[in-house]
Order: sequence, then structure tokens, then C-alpha cells
Amino acid sequence: MNVSYITLRPHDPVIARDGRPFSAGIRMKSLDWPYPSVLAGSVRTALGKMKMSSGSANQSAFGQPEVAALKDVVVHGPLPLVSNTLYFPAPKDILVKDSDGKCDETYAIRPSPLEEGEGCDLPDGLQQPPMLSSRAQDEFKPAAIASFWSVDTMASWLVNPDGLRFEAPKVSDNGEKIPEGLDQPCKDSRFHSEINRDRGVAEDSRLFETIGLDLSLKNNPEGIRLSARIETEARNHYANPEFGTFGAFGGERRLTYFKTDSDRPDGWECPGKVVNALKSATLIRMILATPAVFYQGWLPGWIDKKTLTGTPTCIPDNSAEKICLKLDSACVDRWKPLSGFNLEDGKPKALRRVVPAGSVYFFEIESGKSSDLAQYWLQPVSDTLQDRKDGFGLALWGIWDYEQNTGSTGKKQED
Repeated sequence: MNVSYITLRPHDPVIARDGRPFSAGIRMKSLDWPYPSVLAGSVRTALGKMKMSSGSANQSAFGQPEVAALKDVVVHGPLPLVSNTLYFPAPKDILVKDSDGKCDETYAIRPSPLEEGEGCDLPDGLQQPPMLSSRAQDEFKPAAIASFWSVDTMASWLVNPDGLRFEAPKVSDNGEKIPEGLDQPCKDSRFHSEINRDRGVAEDSRLFETIGLDLSLKNNPEGIRLSARIETEARNHYANPEFGTFGAFGGERRLTYFKTDSDRPDGWECPGKVVNALKSATLIRMILATPAVFYQGWLPGWIDKKTLTGTPTCIPDNSAEKICLKLDSACVDRWKPLSGFNLEDGKPKALRRVVPAGSVYFFEIESGKSSDLAQYWLQPVSDTLQDRKDGFGLALWGIWDYEQNTGSTGKKQED
């Protein structure tokens, strides 16, 4: 596969609608971050137009052969990029105690094996509910933490098995970026009116509102950009794309500049501390960097419901020694809607449910080498091939451990 990296620099706030209807008189609802399918569609459209303008593709339109070739282009992202460093959605397996200005305490959420006489109603035979650390003796109000973490901060969390000695990143009160974390982009609301083309005046009662993601940052003129990885096969005539053009990204055709990176942004390759931690690991954590699509709902389709074991779809079938994982537990937020419009068929796409980014899955190694997982850093684990090519389910790998002071009889992380 030919691999390249591109950066998208939005000129205007990005429109990233959710799946709810939108027309005159109805307020648009915005996602907190664009879906991978928004990026994939925009990149492939820009790539197709570039080829058409150069005369190397069918000039008539996007015919069936062109569409098939473009859908075969792998687009992974979008991930926030600031100062050539990737940021990832905050994981769901952490809570921070708000200590009224004092040093906040971090608590990890980890699987807790049931003791004799205990039970739970977790689905699909799971018997290790994710529980807050026993160090949290009293009720508390969780403190707000950064919505996106830098690659170095995320790597530190991924190699931290029990959550001790970790300081979750926050965003300053005045909205300035700090190196460790980013807050959610502000939402820019604009009201519009339909204009009568014949008279050039606003139509009565034809108001509508759009909400876009403002990616600007204080004290940083570049703001938040979007990073993507492009993979193409050599036989594809869209191989080795070179971007340096303006195009549309998201709804309302908001202007964005697409540019191929000369250097790979920091974060697309597995950090060294994670590589070292995975070498001797028996308990594996998987965090979703982008939303995932599983036909079993929250449960990956590659996990057998009866045995709760399986091999991630990012691992090729011809792998010399396949890794088999056994699911122990999961921290999954409420599902999010995924829809859109299918230009190929000329009709809306069916609504699907996606597992939100930041969701965490806890595994045990059944067979294979845990160290091999480092080479599948930010590779997709969604069920279908097209969803993986569209960038759904990019996975981060790390380690975890049972809480040491609970007397649990579960397996312990090896030193």
C-alpha cells in the first residue's frame, strides 16, 4: 500500500450535522467532531476532481468505474492536529475528582471480578463490570477535563495500568490551548434567509440556522487542523495523490484547503513507551480514536458472543501468528446516529448506530504476541471492509490491570 498524509485547513467553521432532519424553521444540530465518513467523502471528491481536471480520469462525470476506484481509496481520520501533533478523544475509563482548586485526584475505571454471591445484568455473559476505584470513598462531582488529549498524554494513560500517578489534562479558563489537551471546538451559530431569485429579497418565514465547529484557537494563528492518512494500492489510478487545492468539507460546502504533508505528523506511529509496554502485556486495552461501526451494536462483530473471543479485523488473515483476544469488560458511551446522503444511489443513507470515539474495551491475551499489536496502532477495527476504508474504528492499544488493593483474584499485569 502507498501511504501519504494530508492536512485539512478549514477556512470557515465546519458544518458537521447529526442525523436529525433539517429544513426551513428547524434548527440544525451539530456533532462535536466530524465523522470519518465526512472526511472520506470530501477527500475522495477532491481527489476525483483533481484527476478530472488533469485529464487523467473520465471527463464526463464520476461514472461507476471512477466511483469504485475512489471508494477503494482508504481514508483514515479526521484527527485534530495542532503544531504537527495529533490529539485523540478523551477515553471513557477515567474520572477526575473536582477538589475545589486543590490538586485533583484521578480515578481509573477498571473491570472488577464478581465475588461469591454477587451478580450483574451485563449483556452477553460479561461478568466483570467496570467499576470506579475503591480509592474513591465518597461521592464527588467529576471535574471537567480536556476533550482531546495529545499523543504523548494519551500514550502515558495507555501505559498506566491502574490510573495512579496520572494527571488528566485540562484547558485553561480563558480558552487557550495547553500542550496536553484541547477542549471541544466552539459552535458558531448563523441564521440565514432564503432569497427570492427573481426579486432578490428575503422570502417570508424562510429562516434557517446553521451551526458550525469553530476550529480557531487563541494565541495560535493556525488553529486546529484535521489530519488524515491516505492509503492506495499501486494498481489504483488514484495512487500517490498529491493535494494542494481548495475544496468543500462538510455541509453547506464550507471552503477547506487540502494539502499533502511532507512529514508524517507526530502520533500516526505507535509511541515508543506504548511499544515497550505491550511487549510483556497479558491484559490489553483498546480505545477508539474514531467512532466504530459494529453490526452487533456495542459489541465488535469479530467477538464471538458465546466465548467472547476473537481476532481484531485490523489483523490480516494471512498473519503468521494471529492474536486472539478475550473480552473482559467495556466502557462504552451511548450510541450516536450515523446517516447522510448517498450520491451514488441518489437517496438518503439508512440510519446506523455507531460506538462513540473514546470508548474502551478491556481484553485478555488468549494467544499470540501482544507486542504485535503495536504495528496495528490507529488501524480500523470496524466489522465491514468499506467502513474500515472510510476510517471508522481507528484503535489505540495499551495495557491495564486489576486494582491492586481490592484483593481481587483476577489476573495481574506482569512486570
